[in-house]
Amino acid sequence: MDFRQSLFSLFNITLAVVGGCLLFRKTPRQDVLARGPLFILLLLFFSAGLGNLPLALPKLFERLLGHSVWVNYTPPPTMNATQIGGTWWLVRWQEPIQTGYFFLFLAGIAWAVINIVQRRQWKVNAVSLCLGGVLVLGSIVYSVVCFPFCF
Repeated sequence: MDFRQSLFSLFNITLAVVGGCLLFRKTPRQDVLARGPLFILLLLFFSAGLGNLPLALPKLFERLLGHSVWVNYTPPPTMNATQIGGTWWLVRWQEPIQTGYFFLFLAGIAWAVINIVQRRQWKVNAVSLCLGGVLVLGSIVYSVVCFPFCF
């Protein structure tokens, strides 16, 4: 067990769970529609912690999978797809989690815009829209700055 990876996963998952509990503690049924976009932004921490979990608990995943999380992944030969190289952790675990969160994130931004137009707790939704915009802008800047080495 890697202590740093375990601490990172535990911190991120705990932060998302505690943030979600604090966000919906008073009136959960009325606030789901209004505060949903901010909750989706909190799920960023949950997805980071969940994506890092095989590195935090490698022995558990090795026992469950029957192989190391660092084994090279190759798609089955019957699959007519682009050959994606990398380790099992990267290709079969972290990438699907990131892709799923990306589409959830886009839905959260659209949800925040709809809530702002409908004047449903528009301050909270404006904050979540601004935070989402900052995250998208930061991702674009990061991709441009380290272009040849990040892919």
